Amino acid sequence: EVALDNETVDLVVHSLKDLPTTLPPGLAVGAVIARHDPRDCVVLHMKHRAVTRLSALPSGSVLGTSSLRRVAQLARNYPHLRFENIRGNLNTRLRKLDEGDKYDG
Repeated sequence: EVALDNETVDLVVHSLKDLPTTLPPGLAVGAVIARHDPRDCVVLHMKHRAVTRLSALPSGSVLGTSSLRRVAQLARNYPHLRFENIRGNLNTRLRKLDEGDKYDG
């Protein structure tokens, strides 16, 4: 948004979930394209290979995500789970899941 405001760029592309709820003065959402499949996917650590539902994860299990929206949705439906911030691209996140004991999914 700063780059738009100081005219360094002409446009920016955002995932709608990453936009602030209020835009700075002078900025507007110019277009919203049709959404692709909105379903998420959960990848669980191998120690949970028999688990088929989040409700079946043990109390205190830790799911990694960088999405505040996803944490809010999951925490409401699965209060027995814990959520930790996880950064990186897909391969980095999968490696963090496989290599350590910090994340259950």
